[in-house]
Amino acid sequence: MTILPFLRGRGLARPLASACADTDAPKPIPRELSVIRLPADHYLHRDAPTEWWWHIGTLKAGDRVFGFEINAASFQGRGFGFSQIMLTDVATQKHYQRTTTFTPPAGYDPATWAEHDVNRDWRVRLGDPNSRLTAIKVTNPGSGYDPLATTVTVTGGGGSQAIAYPLIDPATGAILSIQVTNPGRGYTSPPHIVIGGPGQKGSGAAAEAVHTFITMDAAWGDPTQNMAVVTKLTDEATDTEIVFDLTMSQNGAPFVVWGTGVSQILPKASGSHLQTGNYYYSLTNIAASGTITIDGEIFEVTGKTWMDHEYGFFGTAQNPVKWILQNAQLDNGWSLSNHYVLYGEHKRPMPGEPVPCEVTLQDPDGQMYVVPGVMTADRPWTSPASGVVYYLDYQLDIAGFDAVLNFKALVADQEFPLPTGSIYEGIASAEGSFQGQATTGTGWIEQAL
Repeated sequence: MTILPFLRGRGLARPLASACADTDAPKPIPRELSVIRLPADHYLHRDAPTEWWWHIGTLKAGDRVFGFEINAASFQGRGFGFSQIMLTDVATQKHYQRTTTFTPPAGYDPATWAEHDVNRDWRVRLGDPNSRLTAIKVTNPGSGYDPLATTVTVTGGGGSQAIAYPLIDPATGAILSIQVTNPGRGYTSPPHIVIGGPGQKGSGAAAEAVHTFITMDAAWGDPTQNMAVVTKLTDEATDTEIVFDLTMSQNGAPFVVWGTGVSQILPKASGSHLQTGNYYYSLTNIAASGTITIDGEIFEVTGKTWMDHEYGFFGTAQNPVKWILQNAQLDNGWSLSNHYVLYGEHKRPMPGEPVPCEVTLQDPDGQMYVVPGVMTADRPWTSPASGVVYYLDYQLDIAGFDAVLNFKALVADQEFPLPTGSIYEGIASAEGSFQGQATTGTGWIEQAL
């Protein structure tokens, strides 16, 4: 069984930048302090224990508003890759999501799943768009199955070579999940899944094939332009099929988190810079367009979206990172990201409790700032799937910018429920005041608690 550690952290903890200690007059971070070099750092870092690219934000089709996430990730230090894909339809208050694990050698190769050579076109791949077996979903766990003897057989669908194994509850014999260790090839239609061999104990279990994938591509030279992002998810709860076909181009400079793009987590002497440091930049002014297809209904969408690329050291399976985050793309041209990492004395805040945080901001000219802030969480919501209590409202007071912003989730249920801890990723509104002027914008809320 693959244990997801979970998940990406939107940056690990670090002290407030000394360059921004004077909160009455925030000072920009000198550009030369950034360690991020594009286009090279847009590519795969093959020695990094973790790496991921993810697209999030707001897309619109006329008056219809959608939130989305397309996340492709590698935890090569722990032996797997994974994807997280979700769509929030604000008009219908529906949320579609799927998390899929990919394992080596056939399902994922940490050295080749994305392109590392800056002289080639940039690409990221998880899953196969042309073969309709990526994962297997248990639709009925049954009972009484023998953990040592139960088999899973994949038949039909026009393909071959798929291999899968069941994870069985030893107490009840129920099929908890099925891990695809080799997705095979050539499945032109969903194959049939058979659980249990001749004479096998147990009964009632059923499962079905799932097709999901992520592809990201861009031409060599400047891969922040004309990124083609195509992905498909089959919703965990309803089997609704969602297809994204988007083209994305960044306008302006990258958003360099912490102003430098790196947080030194472990002592430098304990490994390479990728094994001891956490590297992080974003593209926060992406012009996005294309289509979203929901069970065959096509929506032409546009929007200004956000891409994050993080790589390097990122916690351990025994000590996973937990965090709370808000992003905003304001109509005045500023972008910002607030990180509140749960560690040490940074405990989960109580409703209405102000807590200190650190905010990274980018002005319309691309200049970065890092300043202290105060975050207040409110409107608790309990997930019916996981039982985890999340917050749907956040107020963010930003020192030195005469700013008070309010983030409100546009749909309550925007959770990825997971076996080893869940995560909330959701579209939000952002409005309030900034530099003494009223402002609005698009927002995003994350919570890994």
